[in-house]
Amino acid sequence: ATMLGDWQSDNPLFGRTNNPWDLSRTAGGSSGGAAAALCAGMTSFEVGTDMQDSIRLPAAFCGVYGLKPTEHRVSLAGAFPDPGGVPRGVRLMSCIGPLARNVEDLALILAIIAGPDGRDAELAPVPVESMPELDLKTLRIVFAPAFPGFPVASEIRAAVENLARELQSAGAVVEEARLPTLDLHDDLTQGGALIGMMLEATQPEPPEEPTPVSRWFEALGRRDRSILAWERFFQEWDALLCPVAMTTAFPHCEPGTPIKVDDSEQSYWMLPAYGAVFNYSGHPALSLPCPQDRDGLPIGLQLVGRRWSESRLLGIARAIAPLSGGFRRPPGY
Repeated sequence: ATMLGDWQSDNPLFGRTNNPWDLSRTAGGSSGGAAAALCAGMTSFEVGTDMQDSIRLPAAFCGVYGLKPTEHRVSLAGAFPDPGGVPRGVRLMSCIGPLARNVEDLALILAIIAGPDGRDAELAPVPVESMPELDLKTLRIVFAPAFPGFPVASEIRAAVENLARELQSAGAVVEEARLPTLDLHDDLTQGGALIGMMLEATQPEPPEEPTPVSRWFEALGRRDRSILAWERFFQEWDALLCPVAMTTAFPHCEPGTPIKVDDSEQSYWMLPAYGAVFNYSGHPALSLPCPQDRDGLPIGLQLVGRRWSESRLLGIARAIAPLSGGFRRPPGY
């Protein structure tokens, strides 16, 4: 996929990336090639980039694990050409993280790639702790089958609710979420505006009507309020369980084509909304595979935790794996 690109994967050299579960459907994007290769057994792990659900959505579509770390946990240096020759022109909301077929490999790769590298000045010197062994009976999990105003397929909603019930039966403290009082649609709009302003600043020629710097600081201020609201939310909970995307893998189509969700058509651009909320807030989020839908396609669910809590989030995912099902190899692979 092109940078910042699409929720499908295609390029002029090798063509489109197909989903190993159904070649007529997308593997997601922009890290769709990574997720498809893992799913098909072509590689043991992958590293992807995630600015708008671009690790977690392909992981969900292909039935593998994918982790978007806390913002500024992994260096962005050398990940892609600097737009317009401006070093690290895209500084916010973009993350690099691992994809794998099991949680242990996610933890291994994160430990290798995380931390200061001498090239990215904004990396926090926060150590990655060892993944803990956790008992479900010690966990406090909050779940949201959907976010207000965000579409989601009924089978994905049911998967969230079913896993929440299983966690409760296993002894975890589980409650349905009272989400922070935020306008999540506005958060997505502000996130898009920040991306646009970062890209504008990297262009060799200034636009005819440049964005005032006051607009930049206004957008940053709004983002700060969202980050702090989610941090307060996570003071009470170990993790949030929610959808990764509004649907499972969809048939290949032109970007912008409305996407069918149950019996309705939804905007193509809402596909990554559930994941992009946490690009905007900077919180770590993990996609974990669950049983398939009625078409035999993987369902991925999202676990989100407080900032810098990747090791604990991975430990939670490992404890949940016997209930969620984990990776399944598609037929023929």
